[in-house]
Amino acid sequence: MFEGPSGSGKHRVAVRLAMAANCTSPPPRRPCGTCPTCLQHLAGSHPDLIELSPDPELQSGLISISQVRELTASLQYHRYNARHRFVIIDPADRLADPAANALLKTLEEPRAGTHLILITAARSALLPTLISRCQRVRFGAVPADEIEPWLVDAGHIDLAGAAARLSFGAPGVALALASGGIKNRTKLKERLVAVAEGPLDGVFEYSAALTKGGRTDWKDKVDLMLDVVEDLLRDAAHVGGRPPGAPLALLYPDDEAVARRWAGRMWPGGVARSAESVAITRERLRSYTNGRLAVDTVLTRLWTELGLGPGARRLVRGA
Repeated sequence: MFEGPSGSGKHRVAVRLAMAANCTSPPPRRPCGTCPTCLQHLAGSHPDLIELSPDPELQSGLISISQVRELTASLQYHRYNARHRFVIIDPADRLADPAANALLKTLEEPRAGTHLILITAARSALLPTLISRCQRVRFGAVPADEIEPWLVDAGHIDLAGAAARLSFGAPGVALALASGGIKNRTKLKERLVAVAEGPLDGVFEYSAALTKGGRTDWKDKVDLMLDVVEDLLRDAAHVGGRPPGAPLALLYPDDEAVARRWAGRMWPGGVARSAESVAITRERLRSYTNGRLAVDTVLTRLWTELGLGPGARRLVRGA
């Protein structure tokens, strides 16, 4: 099981592991990246590299039991032409409980030459029986001062520092941020601050707009919104808990005024309660398909704790 933050390159490492195991070049060059086997792996078209991801036909965004049954049936046959067959399940925390249970026997006794790699950024969401059958490989965070020069070398000079800081040690996330994600994140952050500090009606209007359509339409947007809420709460906590005279190290240094305002209103209890609400919302969204209600819950908690919008102070006093 490959475990670590989203964007830490776990999937890429899994594919390269499969390439190295099946590369046809001499051992010192494996994986060479140029032989027909490596090229098929890179293109995701090698018949002995099987990738399992959430069922696109399910609004829940889960990996279904029918997918796992189809997988286990196919693994009964011999490999196509590679020395090793690899199955990459990403993200494994999206396995529905029945699907996870259906996978247990295969994990415990895989066919010779078959290897299963489960990738997750949320190990706690996996069944204990699934975890017990896996060998854990932890992907740790990469220091920001190592990510930044890597982004500069890749040509992202202007945004390298901010992307490295906001990625929390995940190179893939940093690259996505530097490649345009920061602009979207900044726009969302500004909107969130306005909503959280505005009237309550605006909170519900924003929530309705954010979760419009089916789960596949809003899931990524809601995940990003929760990320940004956590960023803002971290900055507020940093301001609120910083020893006198200690330097500021904000995720959003240009929004110091926001961090100070939120710290003044929420530190420490309000920040903790809001952060807990974000965590609960993330957990509910793993299986809970009513995105509107989940987003309403986390945003009204933030709005109430801030107490800046019309009517908010009365709600805070009555909470």
